[in-house]
Amino acid sequence: MSIWLIALIVVVAIAILAVIAVFSQRAKKRRELERMRLNERAVGHRHEAGAHEAKAEEHEQAVKEAAERAERERELAEHHGDKAENLEREL
Repeated sequence: MSIWLIALIVVVAIAILAVIAVFSQRAKKRRELERMRLNERAVGHRHEAGAHEAKAEEHEQAVKEAAERAERERELAEHHGDKAENLEREL
């Protein structure tokens, strides 16, 4: 083998290693950007989940209040019904 052929092989090998290094670095940057993008989305989703949780708690409280109000109304209607029956008996 001549010295020029060996030198050419070494230069080609170095060029291939450089290309591999560049592609590897680009892939690393893409993965980092994707990780950052996903992290931002996750933060947004956590915020949205917190808002949904707060709204669900509000609805839960409203349902509880409505159930309590309905129970009071039922008791009042029962009382009025008993009172009406008593008045009817007296007549």
